Amino acid sequence: MKYLLPIFILFFLACKNETKNDTADSGDSMQLPEGFSSFYQRFHADSLFQMEHITFPLQGLPDNTDRETIDAGTFRWQKEDWNMMHPIDFQMSDYKRDLIPLTDEMVIERIIHKNGQLGMVRRYAIISSEWHLIYYAGVNRLAK
Repeated sequence: MKYLLPIFILFFLACKNETKNDTADSGDSMQLPEGFSSFYQRFHADSLFQMEHITFPLQGLPDNTDRETIDAGTFRWQKEDWNMMHPIDFQMSDYKRDLIPLTDEMVIERIIHKNGQLGMVRRYAIISSEWHLIYYAGVNRLAK
């Protein structure tokens, strides 16, 4: 239970902050850090680039996480088990995306099903002057 709290704190904090939605006409004044948008596009288009910009073993949670995995707090995504991430067409899917710039060097991405019951989280940060994926919690049921 103690490991579940940090995961969901990110969701609640992000909900309180202004967010930059994926839609072009969201009207928010928050700006993503310089270079993040081009990194994000290339990350999802170029498999070699993606693998070079993930900090393995990657902290996070697998899809449909069970209580034991959460409680252990030791899960890490391994390079040899990684499935490539591809872009999502948010206009055509049942998911919405929020990009939350925490600082000029860290962005949190929340992707949540429109029913509000399922979601995933990715964190990106600048390491050695380049953007990297530093955390990935797969699709899981969200706390009520």
